[in-house]
Amino acid sequence: MIPMVNLQAQYAEIQDEIVGGFTETLNNCAFILGPNVQAFEKEAAAYLGVKHAIGCASGTDALHLALLAEGIGAVDEVITSAFTFIATAEAIKYVGAKPVFVDIDPGTFNITPENIEKAITAKTKAVMPVHLFGQPADLPAIKAICEKHDLKLIEDCAQSFGATVYNKQTGSFGNAAGFSFFPSKNLGCFGDGGLVTTDSDATAAKIKQYRNHGSDVRYYHDVIGYNSRLDELQAVVLRAKLKRIDQYNAAPPCRAFVF
Repeated sequence: MIPMVNLQAQYAEIQDEIVGGFTETLNNCAFILGPNVQAFEKEAAAYLGVKHAIGCASGTDALHLALLAEGIGAVDEVITSAFTFIATAEAIKYVGAKPVFVDIDPGTFNITPENIEKAITAKTKAVMPVHLFGQPADLPAIKAICEKHDLKLIEDCAQSFGATVYNKQTGSFGNAAGFSFFPSKNLGCFGDGGLVTTDSDATAAKIKQYRNHGSDVRYYHDVIGYNSRLDELQAVVLRAKLKRIDQYNAAPPCRAFVF
């Protein structure tokens, strides 16, 4: 049987860097939204070609916060793939919206532009394509449909860190996108972690509020938010792995992991 993931082999290559980063963090005692989180957000944004990358507690939270920040809520419909992990639909339900499932292309396992357009109603507010197994959906066509019908495009990039369409990264096409850093992902941390990307200053500001109990200034809470901050120690791991993400993506299946 071919194992899905070999995290031990991957860790052996980066152990010294991880231990060194952990030791420095423990000595500094800066554990919440500290320098490694801030550095990782800048490094991830640069790699993905987006203006903002905001760390959060999980990939599920990343999708949830993205939907919230883009104003998706009760009575809205969000078109998404019928073939995905439950977190995609969970995030839509968290904001009170209705997931509308459409079928996939049997060759790519991804949602198709034709099926999206057929499912649009007066209540449709957003489209959430899933880039399954690291293979991007047809983003140029999907984005054109969203622009035509004035819909939000929110990408589920849980499995697609580093995947590109015409040399443009997934997570940089839509109004916002959510990434997962679950350990088995190609860019995975040592627990749970997530990231929201966007080019919108307003969306980024809302996500930063929502992830931190609705607060911009300590002990001042402007909205009801969530406790969804990327952990500083996880950011140490992610910074080390981000430097090697192209190497990981190019490696033969199961040398370190597969999607």
